[in-house]
Amino acid sequence: MNKICKFGGLLSIILLVACGGENSNSTSEEKIAPSSQNEVIYKVIAGTAFSTSALNHANVTAICKDGAGFKNPVVVNAQGQWQGEIDASKFPCRLAVKANDQSYHSYIDQEGRVNINPLTDMIVAYASNQIPVMWYQSGIMTTEKLKSANFALVAELIKKGYGIDNNVDLLNADVKENNHIHNAIQELLEALQSNQNIKDYDAMLMLIKDGNLSQLPMKSDQILVNPLNINIDTTACQQYDSGIIERYNYCTSNVLPDFKEDQLITPFGEKCNLTKVGDMLTVSNGKLAISAFINKDENDGIPSKTSIGTLFVASNPVSSAQEDVLYNIGISFLADGQINGISAGNGKGEALVCATTRSRT
Repeated sequence: MNKICKFGGLLSIILLVACGGENSNSTSEEKIAPSSQNEVIYKVIAGTAFSTSALNHANVTAICKDGAGFKNPVVVNAQGQWQGEIDASKFPCRLAVKANDQSYHSYIDQEGRVNINPLTDMIVAYASNQIPVMWYQSGIMTTEKLKSANFALVAELIKKGYGIDNNVDLLNADVKENNHIHNAIQELLEALQSNQNIKDYDAMLMLIKDGNLSQLPMKSDQILVNPLNINIDTTACQQYDSGIIERYNYCTSNVLPDFKEDQLITPFGEKCNLTKVGDMLTVSNGKLAISAFINKDENDGIPSKTSIGTLFVASNPVSSAQEDVLYNIGISFLADGQINGISAGNGKGEALVCATTRSRT
């Protein structure tokens, strides 16, 4: 009987131990605190997105290290402002915004502010030697190249008459509607539209990525000289006949200074503009524009130069993917260098005739 009691007591002890005993609830598993190793720290980047105006409602996207991007969708507001969060471990980031079928790009390597607009797009093209839309997918960049590209672009913009500061940081400066950077963007895109050498914005990016910043169009109102007294430099041509009437051909673009004359009118009362920028002459009435190069062609010349006045003619084909059309512009000058009238036409049968509205002295 004593042995049975001992065995029963031993069995009870074993069962108590196996079940945790009376105090089993007080020794439940401790909760494990979440590890901080997987915690993502986000940093804020913000800026503006402009073209001729704020890119309202446009989406800003980012491609960062390991293909990461913004934590949440980022949209530009009516003032051109945007803001987003990036995993701090995923810098640097390539940035893009698309509006009206045109994309613009930028770059940032840490939290802070950065702009996205045509000027930052040009900086990227010049620094990377790539078309920005291609660079955005897989390109690389260094801060040194960006700074160098910014300096070169600013210098060229100032040279071409765009009113920006010579030490401005186009990537990071505050851009607001109608401030000096926004105005420069508007003026540059406007000058591009009327430039006959560069087809469109994408064509300009192609030139810039190949290092041709000097091809940026000049600001429209910076190509003025006194149109009452344009000096024709015959030394820029070859004289091919002597006698009473002087004749020249194979003229270079230096034969005329850069100028803009807007005191002209068609027989129908339409205002005409005549500009000469670099090697390009353009006459326009707002509906039709006719341009011709002054590029040492045999037909770029002075067929008549006397004491009464001068006739200068630029005549050469302007080639494109669709056509090879002859364009010509003739300018009649009075003896004092004042423009008397213009006659222009092309092989498609389009023509413009404009006469001065200035008083003749």
